[in-house]
This record gives sequence, structure tokens and C-alpha cells, in this order.
Amino acid sequence: MSTTKKKQGMRRKVLVLLLLIAAVAVVFGIIQYQKRAASETPAAEVSQLAAGEASESQVVAAMAETMPETEPATEAVTTLTLPAEPAELPVRSCQLDAQPILQNPELPTGCEITSLTMALNYLGYDVDKLTMADDYLIRGEAYQNTFDEAFIGSPYDPTSWGCYAPVIVQTAQNYLADQGGGEVVQDLTGCSLKTLLGQVAGGTPVVTWATINMTPNVEEQYYWTTPDGDDAVFLVNEHCLLLCGYDLDANTVTVCDPLEGKIDYDMDVFENRFELIHRQAVAIYPQ
Repeated sequence: MSTTKKKQGMRRKVLVLLLLIAAVAVVFGIIQYQKRAASETPAAEVSQLAAGEASESQVVAAMAETMPETEPATEAVTTLTLPAEPAELPVRSCQLDAQPILQNPELPTGCEITSLTMALNYLGYDVDKLTMADDYLIRGEAYQNTFDEAFIGSPYDPTSWGCYAPVIVQTAQNYLADQGGGEVVQDLTGCSLKTLLGQVAGGTPVVTWATINMTPNVEEQYYWTTPDGDDAVFLVNEHCLLLCGYDLDANTVTVCDPLEGKIDYDMDVFENRFELIHRQAVAIYPQ
């Protein structure tokens, strides 16, 4: 065999070998591509979808697959809806048979707990003001709590402050829970006096904030800031009593005043003092 034919044979063998190597490389590349495609993460799918390859709903669904599972959201706490102001009161006058209790001499600063005791007595609960003050009144300390959180000081101390509607709401709820009562306690703060009179006309006396002896002198006085950053501001000369009647013709309201007993006040004066103490009130409704 000539040298030229030998060279041509070698070239053919080399060419075949190169073709075989190329074919193997192509097959290997296809296998690797398929593996990568099969192992693509949902996040990559999201990127492709978000780039405009699918609808918005598909993008959201794909994104959801990439997000970790979370605990369900806490159910929203529902609150009682405040009663609407009536266009007209159902009767021209109304007098509920609430019995007065005087805060003195034992509780010189205990008008709030005494008024709550009167409301509970009206509902048929046989409890006295001292039991309520000792066992149920939510009490706190100066510089630690605000007047919305607790009665600051002691109702036995003539130099103590007092408390606002949320404290009486919680105190009433604690007492009723202890008694197994089914009554509903509602904070009516923000309602108008006419709305409160509507509750009275419906048979519910209302624990209401006004001022001592109906004085017009009210001062918002800052005392401290709590560790939580809340300012404790007290309305000097605030007073709490039980609204239990009214007479539109005489323009009067009837209250059980812990300092005065059962007494009538001019409706306009009372409304003004009620406004000065930021329309605070609490009602307890029988079930």
C-alpha cells in the first residue's frame, strides 16, 4: 500500500473519532440541560412569570409557592357599637329607682367605685362600696400607670387622685365575672348627654363623670410619664355619679351623687360639666 493511501486512511479514522466525540458531547449537554430544567426552583419560575410570561394571578400563585407558611392572623377584637343619639327621647321625664350611696366618710376620693356600686345595686347585686373598693377596684401606682389604666392611690386617702371610664369598665367586668353575671358593660365615652338620657329612658342608669359640686373650674394637669411612655394627665375637680333620671320640662337631670345623695341638677349646667370631663360614661346592660 502506498504512503498516500495510508495517510488518507488515518485521516478518515481521525474524522470518525472526532464525530463520535462531538456526538457524545451533544448527548451529554442535552442530559445536563434537562436536569437543570427539572430542578429549577419556584423562585426562578416567579422571575420568568413576572417578566411578562404569565398573567398576574399566575405570578401571585407562583410567588405564594416560594413564601414560607405563617401562622394565621389573630382574629380582630370586636367592640360594642356606641348607641346612636336619639332624634327624640321616648318620654318627657323618667325617674329610675336607683338608691344613693355616700362615699364619705370611708372613701373621700372613692366617687367612681361608689357610683359603680350604686349601678350594681340597681341591677340587684347585693354588694357594698367597701367590698368593691377592697376586692375589685383596679388600683395602680403613681409614675407607673395612667388614670385610664388604674385608680391611682387609695380611695381611702383624701389626697389621692381617681380614675377614668376604662378602669370602671374593667372593674365592673371583673366583679360580674366573679358573680357569674351575664350583664354587658359598655364604655359610652364620647356619647352626648342626650344619648345617655336615652339609656336612662330605656331603664339603664349610667355612671357619668362631671365635676365636684358642678364647679366649672377644671384643669388638665400633667403629673408624670409612665415607663411605657404614656402621659398621666388628671382632670382636677373631676367627679363621678350615677345618672338615673331627667325632666325635659323642668330642664333637670336626676343623679345619685356620692357627695350629695339623690339630687337634681340643671340640665344645661350638667351637660357643660360632662363635656369638660370629656364625655366619660359607663353603662351596664342586663342580658
